[in-house]
Parts: sequence; structure tokens; C-alpha cells
Amino acid sequence: MSLHVNPVDFGFLVQHIRREEGWRRIMCQRRINLAWLGAVVALLSTHTDAAVALYGRIDTDLEIQKGAGGTATQLVDDASRWGIRGSEELSGSLRTAFGLEQGFAVDSGMLLNPAFRHAFVGLSGKLGAIALGRLDSGTIVGSPIYSQVVRNVSFLFHDAGATAFGNKVLNGRNRVSNAIGYMTPDVSGFRARFRLNLAGPEQASGSAISPIRQEDDFRQFDSGIDYTSGKFSAGIGYARDTKAGGLVANDFRDKIQMVASYHFTIADVYGVYGRDRYVSTTSTRSRVPYWLLGCMIPMGVHSATLNYMERAVQGDPLGKLRKIQAGYGYSLSKRTTLYAFFDREDSNSHKPGDTVTTYGAGVQHRF
Repeated sequence: MSLHVNPVDFGFLVQHIRREEGWRRIMCQRRINLAWLGAVVALLSTHTDAAVALYGRIDTDLEIQKGAGGTATQLVDDASRWGIRGSEELSGSLRTAFGLEQGFAVDSGMLLNPAFRHAFVGLSGKLGAIALGRLDSGTIVGSPIYSQVVRNVSFLFHDAGATAFGNKVLNGRNRVSNAIGYMTPDVSGFRARFRLNLAGPEQASGSAISPIRQEDDFRQFDSGIDYTSGKFSAGIGYARDTKAGGLVANDFRDKIQMVASYHFTIADVYGVYGRDRYVSTTSTRSRVPYWLLGCMIPMGVHSATLNYMERAVQGDPLGKLRKIQAGYGYSLSKRTTLYAFFDREDSNSHKPGDTVTTYGAGVQHRF
């Protein structure tokens, strides 16, 4: 008697056996990979003091802007970001640290350009901290000028969007690439920060050939000293630019800034005064003074902030930028805040019809 096997059934059986063997190999490999990953994690946690943290902020508001051109309603992102930071103990008090922070727009889902707000690696210990890379106030060394503002002044929940003034009014020089930064340890309430960044090359206008061809042909140096004693805090900063071939018309030359704040029982009161200098022309300013006064009133889960500021317009010897803003915040938790704000900005008092008034309300969540 002969046994007849259908070729189709036999082929199906072979394919089935092969699939089962393939799945067994895949599952076995996955178990090996998981075991290897678990061993690496266990080894790191056992033999090193390494730590990596994920953090971020999502912040957006709905606002109405009114100006000479009419009225506009829009959804605006307010410097949302996410990042990772890490450190590892090397020996004694010496630690290595790194950080990557990326900005994105909540309203559109687009990444910002450049992709990273900061990207650095550095060391910290008893002698202070040093960092290299793209640096800002969020790194282990901070930002000499801008960190003084952050430490003493209250923004309307963020330094972004319609209420931003850190760069527009104060010229905070916060975020720079190709930089080396250093921060001293705290000594009796005093702390100093220094930063050098190589800002070249740059493009010349027209057919001219720029002398700024290499990174170190354009150097920016920033420094700041901070002091804190109890409820009082203050700082003074200095910054300057140099270029191969010399500065040209309307280039920034240097600045000096002073900031102070005091924490009263019912309110935090603060002020900033500074002076920027530029290479002037017959129709532009050499000295550009600016100042800000404000207060923040904490009331449990509620808070209220009021700021007024002015800055001379460098391109108009008769003009001043004037800005007043007020905001209210309600904390739903330690990480989530609802807020509403009003901002009125006259970008040049000598030029009619350029005042913009903004009303807005939004939510900020930190993780």
C-alpha cells in the first residue's frame, strides 16, 4: 500500500515548521537581548554613581493682539522644550555632567532651528564648574548676564512670546555656540561666572569679503558676579565683543548691567539698570541705556506680577521702547499653572502707530 501526500499540504507543513523555528529563534534572541540589557543596567547601578533625568516644559497660550494693522487671534507657543541631563561621580567631589535640550513649538509641532537650545559636556567640583559646547542659563555654569536676570526678576511665566523682554529689552546674551563657560563655587554668598564664545565666521554684505572667516575671528566675552544674603540678592555684569579687522557701524561694543531684588513679606521687588554701547553713526546711538522695575506678589496658589521697562532705540536717537505688562497665575499643582496676562509695547516712542497690545491666557506644564 502506498501513502499519497498532497504537495500543497506538504508545502504548507514545511512553511509552518519553518515559521515556528523562526519565532523560536526570534524569542530566544529577544530573551538574550533583554538579559544583556538587564545585566548592563545592573552593572551601571552597582558600580557607578551615574544619573540621567528627563525633563521639560510645555507652554502655550491663546492670545489677542491689537495694533495699527488690526486685530489678530492666535495660538502661540511659549518656549516649550524637553531635554535630558546627566552626571557621573568620578572621584571625591569631582563629577562629569552633560545636557541636551531641544526646543519645539506646541502650536505647530515643529522643531526649532538650531535643534538644540543647549548641548554641553563639563566637569564640576570644589573649584567650581566648567562646560563646553552650546551654552545658556540652563547649563551647569549658567549665563553670566542672563542668569542674573533669571535669579532676580519675575517673567510673566516665561520669557517668550508677546511678554518676552530678556533679549529685546535687556540684551541678555543668553544662548551662544562654540563656547567655554566657568562658574566659581559659592564663597560667602558671592559667585562669579565667565564665558567666552567664538561667534565667527560671518557673511559680509554685497561683494565685500568679511575678515571674520574663522570662529575665533569674532569673540564674545561675558562675566558676572552675584551676591545673595538672606532676602537680598544682587549682581553686576560686563560683556564685550571683538572682531578681526575691528567693529563696524552699529556693531555691539560692550555693556554693563546691575540687578537687585528683595523678598519682602508680601512681595518680591526687583530692578535692573544697564547700558549697552554700539559703534554709532550720524543717525544712530552710541549709548543705549535700559531699565526695568517690577514686583511679584505670591498668594498661596495665586500670584500676580507687574513689570515696566524702557530701552533707548539704537537706530533712532529720539526713540524709546516702552513696555508694561501684568499677569496672574493659578497653580493647579507644583507642575501645572494656568495664567492670564496683559502686555502693551510701544517699540519706538518716536514713531507713531507701532504700539501693540496683547491679551492672553494659557497653561504651562513642567515635567
